[in-house]
Amino acid sequence: MATPNVAETAAKLMQALAHPVRLQILELLRDEGAYVMHLTVALNRRQAYLSQHLAILREAGLVVDERRGMTVIYRVSDRRIFDLLDHLRKVIPLLGMLDRRQSALASFWPRGSLPRTFGGCRCPRCRGLE
Repeated sequence: MATPNVAETAAKLMQALAHPVRLQILELLRDEGAYVMHLTVALNRRQAYLSQHLAILREAGLVVDERRGMTVIYRVSDRRIFDLLDHLRKVIPLLGMLDRRQSALASFWPRGSLPRTFGGCRCPRCRGLE
């Protein structure tokens, strides 16, 4: 079997990033990682739906999972992925792909800023058990 070249590897990485929900998941993992139940509340999506996206990110080597009893916490495998995401946010407005108002926000979140707290989240971190 042939070793993948840089272009093939980069394309695989970009395919894994090529969904808005996966970009939002990565942003939620930026600080300390996140529990699956936290992701479901933050993104207002079912666990099965998020599990499919997390599997794609895991297969691409972007995230790792850690079982803690009955819960699973996800973290990025290499924090340098955030350098790529930060550059991507800077390039999008330069390409004229957004209107002026959207360019000022340049965020992967619809309202322009990543929410920090989520009412109703029952993950150990939000309940203060960590």
